[in-house]
Amino acid sequence: MKPKFHMLSLGVALAVTSLPSVAAQRINLELSSFAKADNQIEALLEGQSYIEGFSGRDLSGNEVVRISQTYQGLPIYGESFVANKGQLGRVSGFVGTAITGIEQDLPTTTPSISDNEALSTLLALKGHELYQIQHPEKQLMVWLDENDTAHLAWKVSYVVYSDKPTRPIGFIDALSGKVLDSWEGLNHAQGTGQGGNQKTGRYHFGTDYPAFDVKQSGSTCYLDSQNVETLDMRHQKSGGTVHSFNCFENSEREVNGAYSPLNDAHAFGQIVFNMYKEWYGIAPLRQKLRMRVHYDRNYENAFWDGQQMTFGDGQSYFYPLVSLDVVSHEVSHGVTQQNSDLEYKNQSGGINEAFSDIAGAAAIYYLEGSYNWKIGDRIKKGSGAMRHMDNPPLDGKSIGHAKDYYSGIDVHHSSGVFNKAFYLLATKSNWDIRKGFDIFLRANQLYWQARSTFDHAASGVFNAASDLGYCVDDVVDAFQQVGVAAGSKTGEHCKDVSPVVDASFSHKTNALTAVFSNLSTGPIASYQWDFGDGRSSSQQSPSHTYATSGTYSVSLTVADSKGNSDVAVNTVTVSDSDSSCSVATWDPNKSYSSGDNVSFQGKTYKAIWWSTGAQPDLYPQVWSVNGDCHTSPEDNLPPVADFNFSASGLTVSFQSTSTDDRGIVSHTWQFGDGTESSEKSPTHTYQQQGSYEVKLIVADTKGVTDEKVTTIVVSNDNPTPECYPVWQSGTVYSSGDRVSHKGSAYEAKWWTQNEEPGNTGNWGVWKDLGPCS
Repeated sequence: MKPKFHMLSLGVALAVTSLPSVAAQRINLELSSFAKADNQIEALLEGQSYIEGFSGRDLSGNEVVRISQTYQGLPIYGESFVANKGQLGRVSGFVGTAITGIEQDLPTTTPSISDNEALSTLLALKGHELYQIQHPEKQLMVWLDENDTAHLAWKVSYVVYSDKPTRPIGFIDALSGKVLDSWEGLNHAQGTGQGGNQKTGRYHFGTDYPAFDVKQSGSTCYLDSQNVETLDMRHQKSGGTVHSFNCFENSEREVNGAYSPLNDAHAFGQIVFNMYKEWYGIAPLRQKLRMRVHYDRNYENAFWDGQQMTFGDGQSYFYPLVSLDVVSHEVSHGVTQQNSDLEYKNQSGGINEAFSDIAGAAAIYYLEGSYNWKIGDRIKKGSGAMRHMDNPPLDGKSIGHAKDYYSGIDVHHSSGVFNKAFYLLATKSNWDIRKGFDIFLRANQLYWQARSTFDHAASGVFNAASDLGYCVDDVVDAFQQVGVAAGSKTGEHCKDVSPVVDASFSHKTNALTAVFSNLSTGPIASYQWDFGDGRSSSQQSPSHTYATSGTYSVSLTVADSKGNSDVAVNTVTVSDSDSSCSVATWDPNKSYSSGDNVSFQGKTYKAIWWSTGAQPDLYPQVWSVNGDCHTSPEDNLPPVADFNFSASGLTVSFQSTSTDDRGIVSHTWQFGDGTESSEKSPTHTYQQQGSYEVKLIVADTKGVTDEKVTTIVVSNDNPTPECYPVWQSGTVYSSGDRVSHKGSAYEAKWWTQNEEPGNTGNWGVWKDLGPCS
């Protein structure tokens, strides 16, 4: 939806009392002296109008809005300021500059040359023909030169898809036809390298990473969802179609050492969308994310062309360029274009590249919780990375300090200044990548402009930190270390409050042994236990065996690195005998083998395999519960968990077929989507189609448990197919044979006999074809 043009009532006063008489003038709205001349800004800016852009809230709940200037209905390129907006629409508290007196430079806003003539001028300048171009864009606006003289100009751009894709952007004087400015606008990743072969290793979406959304039609799935669509370019430079595959697992297709670039692009595109949506409540772009994969042949690059993201398969330097940080990088070039629209040249170009690098770091941090500060290391063959945020000059080309900036430096190399500043900020105490990205994104949305310099953009980050209640001194310090002036240290939101450490623990006893579990919170640097019998420990969660029965006062003291401490005290009672058990008590220092029986806290356990120190109630994969202590292991047989299910659309009916010699007393169902049920045979409706891991846990009268886990697949628009012949355990099946088993259809991948469908996993012999009836 396009923003509406309208006049805003500007509730601020300027020290200037009359309009300039010779040319456009830039007025600083932040000077404190302006507040002393009430009600004169309206006269100063009379006849001009504005467009409201992005708006957000500051720490006090006030609405903060970007206001872009227009002149007689035409946008003034790259000119905006920020203000607080009151409930009645009146604005105040300005940050930035305003342009006045444009009428002195522009006697008319009627162009003498057409938009097509302007496009032809740019085509001639760049040596392109009309038939070569795609996505032409033309817009009439007011453009200011370096002296702030206003020109009526056409902003034109287009894309050429070739071996070296390009997106020229230019301003053509709409009265004279003269080229006012032009640059390369294709935002892309760059890097060189040589050496061995470094892989990320094979991972699986749905297991190692979240499953991705697709659209389904019958038994065919498409890499298309509400927010992301992924096209297979099939090594062409144009065209491409949304990739389709047999539901629900896409295994296409390996290329240049990568297992499925299509899956990576689609899934990582959704992750980037989810990051912006979950953290900030926004979609990154106004349009659906379009990912174009397998572009051209041996293309070692990825780019944003103003419309969509495109990824090459790499060749000798790179694997296919579809890692999470690269995907987030390219999507976030779109974020920049649709907010500050930083020019892709000069210092603004370096800031543009740095923001995308920072967004790449944020995406990895969002998914994995950490980041190694290496850009593109997951796609670069051999060792090293494309760029290093913590030490930009390490690549031999990038700069990490503003003093090293020079005119004409590649924007990928000047990005090191803001990359290093972000690293310094995000690694400060009380900061992390999320908080750092918070203020860089807000600066992009509100404070940065198309031609922002390092200093101007840094002041925008400063203002964003102030809006959100983050320590502004930390921002100033980080930018000072890279030679950029963000503002003055004011101490705003910088109160140093040491996090509190809180001591707490629990314990369990078995005969004379007590096992302690630390429950303390805070930035704990040390632990000191006093067991009340003259013995102590500095472990986090120790166990201790007392010499004699009795009650002991146990204390835990925790401390942080600054010496702040807290103490927790509990009483512990131990006994040297367990008369209720005929089975020897578990000893944390003894080694046990499969079949050994022990008692622990009133229950008996049987060892499943070898262990030492594996507490029976905490390690069900090592110990199985036999029963209560007053019975022998043979008095009670463990239950056997089992169930069937049938699906209709997104609704699945489960039937427990579990058995036990004394009867099942409880059922716990975990449906794989975060919901549970305690019914014996529940019916559950999923919110979206896909595969889910369903677990049933049953318990008998003695508290002995068993569980069964099965992966099911549900679909909301696929009629349930008829079932194939029922699987038989003794029958031999060959590749391509299809069977039905427990409500689902399966296809054999190779020869098999006596391997039950549904129990072989994703890499097993049976391919799950979904539910059937």
